[in-house]
Amino acid sequence: MQVRMHRSPVSLLMIVLLITSFLASCKKSIEEPPVGQDDRVTDQALISIGGNVWTELTPAAPSIPTSVTFNMSFSVSNKLYSLVQANDQLWEYDPSTAAWSVKKNNFTGQPTFTYVYLFTNGTSAYFMKQSTKEVKAYDFATSQWGNKASFPGTSSGAASFSATATKGYIMGGTNGFDPDGYGYALKENWEYDFAANTWQSKANLPGTGRYNAAAYAIGDKIYFGTGISILTIINPNTFQLYRSPVLNSDWWEYNTLTNTWTAKAAFGGGKRQDTRGFMLGNKVYLGLGTSAYYSNIQSDLWSYDATANAWTQKASYPPGNGYPPYVTFTACNGRGYAVTGNITAFWRYTPPQLIIPLPTNP
Repeated sequence: MQVRMHRSPVSLLMIVLLITSFLASCKKSIEEPPVGQDDRVTDQALISIGGNVWTELTPAAPSIPTSVTFNMSFSVSNKLYSLVQANDQLWEYDPSTAAWSVKKNNFTGQPTFTYVYLFTNGTSAYFMKQSTKEVKAYDFATSQWGNKASFPGTSSGAASFSATATKGYIMGGTNGFDPDGYGYALKENWEYDFAANTWQSKANLPGTGRYNAAAYAIGDKIYFGTGISILTIINPNTFQLYRSPVLNSDWWEYNTLTNTWTAKAAFGGGKRQDTRGFMLGNKVYLGLGTSAYYSNIQSDLWSYDATANAWTQKASYPPGNGYPPYVTFTACNGRGYAVTGNITAFWRYTPPQLIIPLPTNP
């Protein structure tokens, strides 16, 4: 049997040999694109099959001092940003040049650990001052700050944040801590309207309140789960009440249009809190965190397909690169990035992919 390609008869065996040879030659370029190129596959390759790999990146000059500790990362307009809360310095990473640079000193204009990143909408990143619930947005297109409606909810920390194209959400969190250090977990679910600059209380979280959970948006739906719940338990011997932390693995879909919750397949990695993750395409990539109360550090990574309602394990985050609170995950240009507490460990995750780009110039 013959296969016709561009009207030229070629044997099936020859096609298989050619593709096999080509894939072997291009595998390295897929996993480790040259420094200075964009994070997308170039048109030099006819077919690219690969991905599901972590690649360690070496920052280009100007290098970031090893004393710098990043505490939050996010992306805006195809660039990655990391905020050093210790000195309020914002760094920018451009995947097209593979270079870090200082975007702005005295970024928030506030003392150390004052603001927390909420979500991004268009060219603006939103932040909240947790002590006062003040919200403001920084527009990267104009390099200007704008004051927004203050957050009316109870949460003072450890909440989950996500955003659709038109709305931002703050879910769960804590309202302080008890003498044993356990948070007062909340079930609150708040919606912020970017256009109207207003907040509205929505349907509470299902089950018990929780904090250190995960939340990601796909279209008009928010996927939420894992995290810590604090249960009040009766000692059967003394009949005294005490509070005990419980980790969750459940996974929920919140429909922002109908204001309803639907149970979904539990997180593939089991009970977890303080996870890290990013959105690539229409899939949630989630992992790391701890499988016990601030212990049993994990390095696995899972992808969630909302259409199939299924979890699939992916390549684990390279071990030995810091306790999860000191690692931030974000997505940029179709790839995931992990920035550790200092830039001596900077990793990029490439998802599984099959790309057949069109030729540019003959």
